[in-house]
Amino acid sequence: MVDNVAEWSHGEETGGRRAVYYPLIEFDAGGTKHRAKGGVGKRKPWATGDAVKLHYKRANPNHLLDFNWWQRLFYSGAFILLGGLSLAVALGWVR
Repeated sequence: MVDNVAEWSHGEETGGRRAVYYPLIEFDAGGTKHRAKGGVGKRKPWATGDAVKLHYKRANPNHLLDFNWWQRLFYSGAFILLGGLSLAVALGWVR
């Protein structure tokens, strides 16, 4: 993590604007240095210099797949639920 990218966001409670910080990550993929903005923002700046676990597409290293644990849990649960519902409809258990 080399820097922070600040963007303005509307606050939930007051409707006011506030800064949201996204990590700017620099990494080496296949001998080429890349920089990409992470997709998970937070209210306080990220600590510069921290090592992060990084997932990216080999065909497009600038596309980071940086879901945190609760996002992975949410999306996994949603896919399992929708898959189970689709199977139940296909088997005629639900109409």
